[in-house]
Amino acid sequence: MTVVDVGAGSGFYTFPASERVGPTGRVYAVDVSQELIDLIRERAAERHRSNIEALVSRPDHVPLPGELADRVLLANVLHGVPPATVAEAVRILRPGGRLVDVDWKKESTPGGPPVEHRLAATEARRTLEGYGLETNAEWDLGPYHYALMLEKKRRA
Repeated sequence: MTVVDVGAGSGFYTFPASERVGPTGRVYAVDVSQELIDLIRERAAERHRSNIEALVSRPDHVPLPGELADRVLLANVLHGVPPATVAEAVRILRPGGRLVDVDWKKESTPGGPPVEHRLAATEARRTLEGYGLETNAEWDLGPYHYALMLEKKRRA
């Protein structure tokens, strides 16, 4: 399985994904910050994770081929990325692949972005479905987060 963590930050989700896909799978951690990509590379080397590749991206371009990923993860970033980033996340997802959006609930919490910047799950679902994705599931991830899973339609 190939997973792409778009907006990977320090790799909070990258490393569990690496364990999940195992030695024959691949995880690409992409972020606009060279400093964070360097951190992920260092941590991957320290942990002997040869199935992680960390890449610097731009908001309008993820440096990966189209339809590469079985899964794309947008974790705590949808509220703050431009539409071009979402379009890139969908571009690199293969037909039948799934995009997972994890984000902050639109309510006051001890941490996270200001409430006015957050997207409610219904807003996030509507946004992502606007890119041709179909919602498969939605669930709570504890008191502060929700998750959506959407599938890229297969070609007819």
